[in-house]
Amino acid sequence: MRKLLPIGLTLVFLLAACAGEDPAVNGSQGSGGEDHGMGMGDEGFAFGEPGDQGEADRTIEVSAFDSLEFDPDSVEVESGETVTFAVTNEGKNVHEFVLGDESYQEDHAVEMSAGEDMRMGLNEIEIEPRETKSLTWTFTDADNVLYGCHEPGHYEGGMVGMAELGS
Repeated sequence: MRKLLPIGLTLVFLLAACAGEDPAVNGSQGSGGEDHGMGMGDEGFAFGEPGDQGEADRTIEVSAFDSLEFDPDSVEVESGETVTFAVTNEGKNVHEFVLGDESYQEDHAVEMSAGEDMRMGLNEIEIEPRETKSLTWTFTDADNVLYGCHEPGHYEGGMVGMAELGS
């Protein structure tokens, strides 16, 4: 019996460790897999889909500032192009980088202002101060796509940029 106790405790701790969040579901790529009811169904997002960083056509470096600005505040992308956004938080406050059409951004802003506890979706990353994270996206020929920060007051304060779809 005394030999079974350490084995049993080991199994309990092992199961507890495995029950935590899956890093593939909530990792730095912004992959949470939640629908949020905003433009994503079984077919995916209306404005594109997550891409593979190793197969990106190019990388766009974006800086997020506490002055509620992104730099650049506008980029041009092509339909079918896979882009990795390398986003650096240059400030002292947490920022987000959320890709979405206008409807998605508005719905996300409402949910955030309501204080809902949300996990990052496939099109979202949260960046701590002085941290850089990447999000890779393949754009479709939908309308222009916005990128915004939905930390309290940021989106409403103008922290939004645009990925303009070229021809």
